[in-house]
Amino acid sequence: MNVICPLSKSLNNSKIEEIKVSQLVKLYSNLLKVDISSEFDGLEKIEFFHCPESDLKFFHPSITGSEFLYEKLQEIDWYYMDEKDEFDYAKRYINEYDSVLEIGCGKGAFAKKIAPKNYTGLEFSQKAQAAAHRNGIMVINESIEAHAIIKSSSYSIVCAFQVLEHISEIYEFIEASLKCLKPGGLLIYSVPSAESFFSSVKNLTLNLPPHHVSWWSDKSLNHIAKIFNLKVIDINHEKLSDVHKVRYASSIILKSIEKILSYQSNNLLIDLSLIYNIMSKISLLGGTVLAQKFCNPNSLPDGHTVTVVYQKP
Repeated sequence: MNVICPLSKSLNNSKIEEIKVSQLVKLYSNLLKVDISSEFDGLEKIEFFHCPESDLKFFHPSITGSEFLYEKLQEIDWYYMDEKDEFDYAKRYINEYDSVLEIGCGKGAFAKKIAPKNYTGLEFSQKAQAAAHRNGIMVINESIEAHAIIKSSSYSIVCAFQVLEHISEIYEFIEASLKCLKPGGLLIYSVPSAESFFSSVKNLTLNLPPHHVSWWSDKSLNHIAKIFNLKVIDINHEKLSDVHKVRYASSIILKSIEKILSYQSNNLLIDLSLIYNIMSKISLLGGTVLAQKFCNPNSLPDGHTVTVVYQKP
């Protein structure tokens, strides 16, 4: 069976790796203390592909998380952060006269940072919507595809922060986003960068299905502009944030340990072996010390997130 890239629609895709659903279930159980096996509807394996045309990496089949999963994630205090570098960056492109649509707005953290009175948020989580409403933020439980039918060419800014990597129907999602946008308007997406150190970290639960179902490079973000005839205004990589310094430092130490021990894993994404678990714990302890060295903002490496600003013709 040919697998179709959800962005380019190309059939010329190469399989990178195959992962067992049982391994994913174990990783999420360790993080959330719940059994999420029902999310996979009886599947035994998921495959990871690369599309040479778009440079997108994606999981197939594309199993996306249910509202139950995201309600459990909301119980983690850092999951919906009120302060993000991409918020401050995107804010530069928005003025008080703009009409703003934010897709996957959560509790409305970005809405609190911008001035426009004409703001609408779309969010599937009813708990997040209720929290936004308590703060007087307009949030609708509706998909962007449904919203585009009634709000065509209605907004000067359409944005989505840390959303695109959760979407299975990527082409259709972008198409609907653009349908809502006025001619000359700006489309702003933030995603985890597939070129950051995170893509080389094994057992990174939230970078795997059913949470993340696609990985985005600069090339794949530029490919969006090519497909939809958009102008790329800017692509901005945030610098390593404080919250990720220990993870970054521990990844450096882990690679050193692997080299010293000549350790080679057969898997790119998941390694649940005892020896890898021991190496990871040692590197995490060392990472808490090494992270203190990353204090000069001028020498920090690129961090987790990349933000792209497009302009619609």
